[in-house]
Amino acid sequence: MDEASGEVKQKAPRRATYLRTIINPDEETKHDKLDKFIVKVCPPFAATCTIFALFLIFYMRDYSFTGAVFGVCLGFALGFIILGVVCVILSDRGVITRKYVVPVVIIVPMLIAVVLYYAGTNTGVSDFIVKYFDVFGKNMDMISLLVGVYSIALMVLLVAYAVVSVIVSYFRSYFYRVLRSLENPLETKRSRITNWLFQIPDIIDVRSVELEPDTEDNRFNLELFVNIAFSLFLLGIVICSYLFINPLFLEIMSFEEMLLIGMLMSLFISPLVIPWSIVKSVGAKITSDAPRDFYLWKGMRGRLYQGFFTITFFMMLLTLSVYLGMDFSRILMTYLGYVSFIGVISIVTSFVYVNTYYKGFKNGIIKSYLRSKEQ
Repeated sequence: MDEASGEVKQKAPRRATYLRTIINPDEETKHDKLDKFIVKVCPPFAATCTIFALFLIFYMRDYSFTGAVFGVCLGFALGFIILGVVCVILSDRGVITRKYVVPVVIIVPMLIAVVLYYAGTNTGVSDFIVKYFDVFGKNMDMISLLVGVYSIALMVLLVAYAVVSVIVSYFRSYFYRVLRSLENPLETKRSRITNWLFQIPDIIDVRSVELEPDTEDNRFNLELFVNIAFSLFLLGIVICSYLFINPLFLEIMSFEEMLLIGMLMSLFISPLVIPWSIVKSVGAKITSDAPRDFYLWKGMRGRLYQGFFTITFFMMLLTLSVYLGMDFSRILMTYLGYVSFIGVISIVTSFVYVNTYYKGFKNGIIKSYLRSKEQ
């Protein structure tokens, strides 16, 4: 046992030295300034969004369940759009520069609008876009569709910047404390919460926490982009299944209300995916007397997804809806409409994270961890 402990102590300095070749802990970056700004303004910002959401509910005079959910979703979406503008200005440049990104942001929504226009109104998606996102009118023409699609694209992009900025800032600022608490042999409230979050078995006696980060930072991480987008897409489908095929909601909500609420909710699901992904990227693991190291991201992913009884619950609600005589074509059309929106949200959010934040996010956690080791 003593020999093993001595070996771990010898590995720790070597690991810290290696990590210093990846990142300079004393370097002040643009990400650090954004972190300080977000951590400072986030509590009053969240309170302001809550107050604004309550105002919207009273302003629309819809005190039903649907009205309350819509008011909350809309209030936070509008607030995060404003925060997103600030984050775009303060964020660092991406791996793929804006001179390549901006043309895509301009051209792709235009192509989508053209396809929807010539597809007609059979799916209901075009009518939905014009009704809720054309700020100038409700005429079903090419201009209205262009305005609506560009409005959605701008909203998704700005909210993605804001939400990812909040996740990154808080994790970069505080996650090192979570890692260090795992090395504390004394049982505290923080260590108990940490053990629960990562689902660390009781039989593991933690020696140390080590980082084995991915070091390929000078390229766009296509594999990570695909994984994040796919995870966001699946999670969005699972969450909104509770809404779209729930017999109660099918009775009290229209197609458009379901689609709008589902879309707004999906803007904020990335906190359920990005945290475990970054824990995987930094290679955080526990060393112990066990023959294999325990990687924290696996336990964290399982914990975050534990509440979603994906296939079973989906099939149960779908079967119940059909049994109660609900309009299956309506369920199907709602899903088809939502799938297109969650696809766009997943791709945009994943791209913003991987292209602009991933490198600084990963290196920021390493930097905070190294600094804490020196204290």
